[in-house]
Amino acid sequence: MLLGFEGLPGAGKSTLATRFAAFLARRGVDVNYLPDNLTRSADPLGRQLLTLFDSGDPFSRHEHVVTDTLLGAAIRADTYATCIAGPLADGATVIEDRGIYTLYSYALARLFQQHRTGPQAIDWLRNVGALAGPPAGRSLWLYLPPDVAIARAEARQAHPYTDEQRAYLRFVHDAYATLARTHPDLHVVDVTGLSPDEAHQAVLDDLADLDAFAGRLSPAA
Repeated sequence: MLLGFEGLPGAGKSTLATRFAAFLARRGVDVNYLPDNLTRSADPLGRQLLTLFDSGDPFSRHEHVVTDTLLGAAIRADTYATCIAGPLADGATVIEDRGIYTLYSYALARLFQQHRTGPQAIDWLRNVGALAGPPAGRSLWLYLPPDVAIARAEARQAHPYTDEQRAYLRFVHDAYATLARTHPDLHVVDVTGLSPDEAHQAVLDDLADLDAFAGRLSPAA
């Protein structure tokens, strides 16, 4: 099964995804944790795509939403082919730290920010997403108020975002909210004010109905 952990910088994606992967492993599940693109190795094609994608600003790539979205889709398609499809075929659970909804939310945020847009934008994203490989069976949007997530991310990296970057991340938050209303496989897990243990339990509670984890998600540890 493929699971995606989604959300703004500072929402706790890596912390909760790695903790959940370790939790599954202790219960005998064959699990592969896939870090985000910036912290994992890639094949030569993947490295070339990431180089093309990189502009030095993590939230403003090429100033053109179509270019950014198609490059993002190509990166995700390569990731799926090289890092996800094989383990899934072998019966493993694969956990993506930033999955296909990262592609969707960042593209939709740019559309919100730069253009008048409506439901047709979601249709366009779904068409682009078809190029990026199959979505996760379930994706978890780790919800935090955007200013809280931004402050946590700034503290973690020890330098502030620009005003423009903060504004863009608020659009990303709005994009996730729009996607959660229109995509039933994107579940909202509200981690506002929760301790790490409580947030971990909230993840377990959301996934407890999945047949793949029957009897494996309780008690939390």
